[in-house]
Parts: sequence; C-alpha cells; structure tokens
Amino acid sequence: MTDQTPPGRDTSGRFVRQAAEKVNAMSRTTEEGVHPMAKVLFGWTETKNIGAILFWVMAGLSLALVAADLLIVRHEKIAFANSVGFYGIWGFLAFSFVVLMGWPLGKLLRRDENYYGDAGGPPADIDPDIAEGQGGTGTKSEGGA
Repeated sequence: MTDQTPPGRDTSGRFVRQAAEKVNAMSRTTEEGVHPMAKVLFGWTETKNIGAILFWVMAGLSLALVAADLLIVRHEKIAFANSVGFYGIWGFLAFSFVVLMGWPLGKLLRRDENYYGDAGGPPADIDPDIAEGQGGTGTKSEGGA
C-alpha cells in the first residue's frame, strides 16, 4: 500500500465533497450583498454602454421587421390595415394607452398617505384615556379574577 491518497479522497479514503462545497458557495451572498446566481443571470447588465447597445439592437430589429412588412402581401378586410407598419403603430398606441391609463387609475384607487394613521403615534380609533388607565400592565380587569 502507498501512503499517498488518491485525488478526491481525504486521508482516510473517503470521498471529499468538493461538488457540494461549490454548490454551497454558489448559494451564499457575497460581501456586496449580491447573490452569485444574480451575477450569472444579470451580470451582463453591468457592461459598459449596455443601454446604447440594447437601443441599437432594438432599432435594427424594428427596421428589419418593417422591411419584412413590405414583402408580406396582406388580405385584410379593413383597407388601412394593409398599410406598411400598421401593426407596429397599432401596438405602440395600444401600449401607450395602457401605460397612460395607469395614472388616472392610480389616482382613483390609491389611498391617502395617512390612511392607516401616523406611524409613530397610537391608532386613531383608541381612546387615549383608556390606554393611560391601564398603566401599561396589559391586564383587562383589576381585582380578583
């Protein structure tokens, strides 16, 4: 027998859990507070000029789709739906309408800032005299039970 341990085993001959340690290291957040899987999935968003790159990629894709629209023969029942770029313009206007309707809908459904009362004070529906009378003991009745 040799005194050398094979790779992947400890001195007693058992397998070392290197793969499990790597997986465990991938599940811990770094000192920056960023999960390693977030860096894997979204690390590309930190590259230089990514906003400009995305803009030009989307602009090129849009131009390619409008150019392809020139080659497609349409047989629509409504005449103006046959025009070039109709569906792109229609989609943009519909999306803009939905986004802009969020503002009046938010005004209609949003509650006031102090709807639940002040954050530091007692609730508005409790009588302050009753709260002082309890003395902070938390008991509901005085005397023998």
